[in-house]
Formats: sequence, C-alpha cells, structure tokens
Amino acid sequence: MTSNDLTQLYKPEYNLLADAYLGPFESFYKKLGILANMAKPENWEFKDASYRDSSKPLPILYNYINYTYDRVKYEGKLAIDPDDSAMCFNTGLQTDLDNDIYAYFIKNNKYPEVSQKWFFVKFCEPHDSALTVFSELPEIAEYIENASDLIFDKKLLPIRVNYEHIIRDNRDRFKAIVDYEEHELRQSLEGAISRVQAKVERNYKMAIPQFYTDWTGVSKIQLLLPLWIKRPDKPDLALVIERSGSAYLAKTILPLDWAYMNARRIVRPDAEWILTI
Repeated sequence: MTSNDLTQLYKPEYNLLADAYLGPFESFYKKLGILANMAKPENWEFKDASYRDSSKPLPILYNYINYTYDRVKYEGKLAIDPDDSAMCFNTGLQTDLDNDIYAYFIKNNKYPEVSQKWFFVKFCEPHDSALTVFSELPEIAEYIENASDLIFDKKLLPIRVNYEHIIRDNRDRFKAIVDYEEHELRQSLEGAISRVQAKVERNYKMAIPQFYTDWTGVSKIQLLLPLWIKRPDKPDLALVIERSGSAYLAKTILPLDWAYMNARRIVRPDAEWILTI
C-alpha cells in the first residue's frame, strides 16, 4: 500500500484533505502515531473490534484532527507566514508538560502532481525551530458559544421521541445489539429511555456534549445519553438529543465508539459510562 495516499482511501469530506497533501498513507499514519505518543495518553482506537480496520489505525485521532482543522479554518485561526510559504494550526492537544502541539505545513512544491496548496510536514511543540516563521502561534478551536448548551436541563424532561423514526432509520445499529421484532424493540427502547431519564435527572453530568454539523452546514451542540438495551450493567448505545425550543428531541442513536468519537471533537469526555465501553 505504499503507493496509496489518504485522498484515495477516504472520501474527501474534510477540508484538510482538500487543502493539504498529507503524503503517502504509511507516512502520514506514522506521523499520526508520533502525535499519539506526543500527546497526553488517550485511547484513539475503537473498542468494538467490528469497527476496527488495521489499515486505518487511530481512527478517533484521525477524525479529531480533521474536524479540528475544519473548525479552526472556520474561525480564522490558521497561521500563515508572511511569505505564504508555511502554515500551522493548533491541534488542541498537549504534551504531558502542557505544551501545545501544532500541525506544521509548508507550501506544496514537492508534489506538483497534486492540487493541494500545502504539504503536511510534522506535529511539533512551540519551541520547534520550524514555527519561528510565525510571529504568533494560533489558538485552539472554540466550539461553545453558550455554556448552558453543555448542561442538561432537567426542566425539559421528558425527552420527546419519534420511536418509529428512531427504530426504522437505525435498524442495523439495534440489530448489532439485539435482534428484536419492531414492537419488542419499541418496548425495550421506551424502557431504556425511561431509565436514563431517571438517571440524568439526578446526575446531569451523565449527558455528554457533541458538536454536530447537519447536511445544510448548520452546526450545533447536541447531548449524548447512555441506553441500556441488552446489558443491565453497561450501556449498549447512545441516544442523541437536541434542544429545540422548550423541549429535548431525540434525534438518533449511535454505537458507543461513534458517540465517543463525536464527543472527543470538543473535549475528552469524562463521564464514566462512555469511558467503560
């Protein structure tokens, strides 16, 4: 696979893939592994083996870097040197000594066969000599405009659920957990949502925020809640809820690995239920 690069292996949905050539597949993932070792320890792999792909390691970190670039580009937080020959952005990650980690790029003169303006060189810390071309180093991405969006508001209970939509549009996700008929699944889902509402009413920290951009390009904060469908001791899925007016609406359900990946775009989640999947 030495001849393959990321633009061939991934559908180019991320701005980073359109703006920068990341290099040969193996080379970039080696750099991504270096970043994982530079940063404070985190689990960047899916825990469910069915979602893992040995040819695409560190999927949560890969997703995180791409969404971080999208956000800092939107916020105008890309640093470009006066000669337009180098660019960097703040990854939002830090070393064990609390040094910020930056992604560093140079103008792509090395690979004229590709159209991207930038070529990714490395991840580095503020004292790296490569970053001295920038008079100021860029700030981290910001996702939160209203801090209250992060806090579950129990006054908006009960959650309003379109059960037919949730079940029929996510049949495969449920089937990975239990192979129930639709009426049985409805009963199980009603029970699971009732249970989590009782729990989150007593512990609002159970609700984890995720940053979501819909198909129209509108971004918003949603909340994730655990659902116990099959196992009484560990959640099986995550329920996505969104505030609309004076109510919470259930939007969809996610596998737990996907829920963690989405939540990690903002900050490392610390709710016990998402860390013990």
